[in-house]
Amino acid sequence: MPVKQREFEKAVTGKGFVVVSNRDHRYFYLKDADGKMTQVRTKISIHGMIKDIPDSMISVMYKQLHFESKNDFMKFIECKKTYEDYLAWLKTNNEI
Repeated sequence: MPVKQREFEKAVTGKGFVVVSNRDHRYFYLKDADGKMTQVRTKISIHGMIKDIPDSMISVMYKQLHFESKNDFMKFIECKKTYEDYLAWLKTNNEI
């Protein structure tokens, strides 16, 4: 199931991610509770300004963001998982 690019951006920027753009991509970097950048990141292409992020790209993104499954990623986007839950899970799994 594709995700609207706008929904993705709204969800992650509201949950500790910082956006850095260049001509071709938007990069999303996670900040930790202290405001420091972590190694957790993903990107989307803005070349052609796609409106929907296809399933194939979602599969790549959820792995880059260290979610166990696409379902967990979707819960994060749908605001069923909080920033604090995500940080705690990343710490528990030694990702940050």
